[in-house]
Amino acid sequence: MELLFFFLFATVAVLAAVMVVTVRNPVHSVLALILCFFQVACLFVLLRSPFLGIAQLFIYVGAIMIFFLFAVFLLDIKRTIHQERYSRWASFALPAGIIMLVEIVLLLGRGKFGAPVQEQEAVASLLNLGKSTEAIGAVLFTKYLYPFEIISVVLLVAFVGAVVLTVKSKQED
Repeated sequence: MELLFFFLFATVAVLAAVMVVTVRNPVHSVLALILCFFQVACLFVLLRSPFLGIAQLFIYVGAIMIFFLFAVFLLDIKRTIHQERYSRWASFALPAGIIMLVEIVLLLGRGKFGAPVQEQEAVASLLNLGKSTEAIGAVLFTKYLYPFEIISVVLLVAFVGAVVLTVKSKQED
């Protein structure tokens, strides 16, 4: 039964992700991304990590996607409609997509993907801690402290940049 739910959530997540890039209306694209994030949160809960599932809902669906919706509404997309159906990057994107698809098929065919054995053992030992929050905190603030801090600074810079761009565009209008 668990495997059935896994395939259900994964299939809906992939279909929603495809809709994000294929739907022409930006609001519908954002709604498809919300559905995709919700399915990923369901996968986290299914993998017995409820903290990550709730964090996925609060952070991505609750905060970031609402920010995306405001950005889509504030950009006034109808004013910036492009005449071209395909961009100049389409000639690059199609071969790159085919190459990635071939790589995925080769990886799945060989069956050699995932983390090395040492990292798998480390993750397994963390899962024995009992609480996913404690395990995540232990790993984030010991082994991955510097990447965690760098990501937080990058997010802060992105937030400040968004505020600066918004203030500049308001002053120009």
